Amino acid sequence: MRVVSIVGAVGAAALLTGSVLAGSVSERVVPVTASAQVDAPTVPVLSARRTPVTLSHMARVGRVVRSLATSLGRVPDGSCAVVDWEGERLGEVASSLSLVPASAMKVVTASVALEVLGADHVWETTIHGSVGPGGDAAGLWLVGGGDPVLHTAAYPSTEKYPTFNGTALEKLADAAVAAGLRRVTGNIIGVDTRYDAERFVASWPSSFHVLEAGPLGALMVDDGSVFGAAQKPDDPAVAAAEMLRQLLAARGVVIDGVPAHDVLPADVPSIAAVQSLPLTAVLQEMLVNSDNNAAELIFKEIGFEGKGLGSTSAGAEIVTETMGKWGLAKDLVVVDGSGLSSENRVPCSTFAGLLERFGAEISGLLPVAGETGTLRDIFEGESVAGRLTAKTGTLSGVKALVGFVPVAEGDPVRFVLVLNAPRADERGRYRPVWYSVADSLALARATPRADQLAP
Repeated sequence: MRVVSIVGAVGAAALLTGSVLAGSVSERVVPVTASAQVDAPTVPVLSARRTPVTLSHMARVGRVVRSLATSLGRVPDGSCAVVDWEGERLGEVASSLSLVPASAMKVVTASVALEVLGADHVWETTIHGSVGPGGDAAGLWLVGGGDPVLHTAAYPSTEKYPTFNGTALEKLADAAVAAGLRRVTGNIIGVDTRYDAERFVASWPSSFHVLEAGPLGALMVDDGSVFGAAQKPDDPAVAAAEMLRQLLAARGVVIDGVPAHDVLPADVPSIAAVQSLPLTAVLQEMLVNSDNNAAELIFKEIGFEGKGLGSTSAGAEIVTETMGKWGLAKDLVVVDGSGLSSENRVPCSTFAGLLERFGAEISGLLPVAGETGTLRDIFEGESVAGRLTAKTGTLSGVKALVGFVPVAEGDPVRFVLVLNAPRADERGRYRPVWYSVADSLALARATPRADQLAP
């Protein structure tokens, strides 16, 4: 017990001495300030701002969706509508219902033409003959290559929607004179064998003949009309030969013969040629001005390229086959290229698929709201004026609008409206629907951006 007591006393003394020494040292030491400070979060952990991309998308898309809920409610029964933006379907009405598209059918024609013919495709019109040393030719053959917009310089001033990307026949006449032509002792012969001789599509009402389109042929100048004539001739190749005769005569060439229509004999050389602008420019002409003749000749060229037969039926086959390859042929009925036939059928969802597939190529080829072509007198002073681009379509009881509303620094809104209803083509019926939907589409903005919402 004495040993234990002694050891305990010594240990206690040692602990006391250590405590005294540690206390004196701690009084002389300066504490070090912590290098890291924890700030209270300014944005709550569960705030939506911590997912700015999602929040931006919801904010921008949401306001359009809410507005469309009202404006699409104006779409009449038996019609369809689709609005797509940023990979989402913002609204739709009976999108799979297959309806009469009227001239919106030209969007189908343009899309397939880009695929089958290629954006750089051109049409060539030629003059054939043998020019002697003195400048005489026994005859001239004006050979049509199917150019959809071959015209004379004076013709656009007579059109409701003037041709702006046409091919000037004057260039061909100038080239013939430059080749030494001074006299034609025989006839000027129009040749249009590239396409068939079907002048009008069978399902068109007779009231559309000549006034809306036709007579069709691979050689058409000024839509088949003749300067100074009260009516279009029945044969567009003869009309074209007459227009060439007038142009050559104005350039001092003596013409002894008359305009005629025949085939090109073998081994007759070409003395002059003129090419159209590339396909994209011709498509712009067709879409902006809703050029029915151009659409039908492009349609025949699609058939010629795809099946070696320049006919409406061959064009319809190739268009249907191509749309099928894209998965867009469900409930599709293709009869012509212009949309004049009321037998055509296209669902809004099919148009939406084409706008998605060819948006980059087609959006800049369409008329502009309040400014150009068939939209020049529509949407004036509205929120989409100068922005919205779209193909229109009109038949009795049919009104269509298919196109885009661009968004600054963002993807364009794609929309389809095909109205099939009694009196749908009347201004008081379709404009309230168009304008209401357009106001909803105008709400699409690229802001707020994700970087503006990030914590």
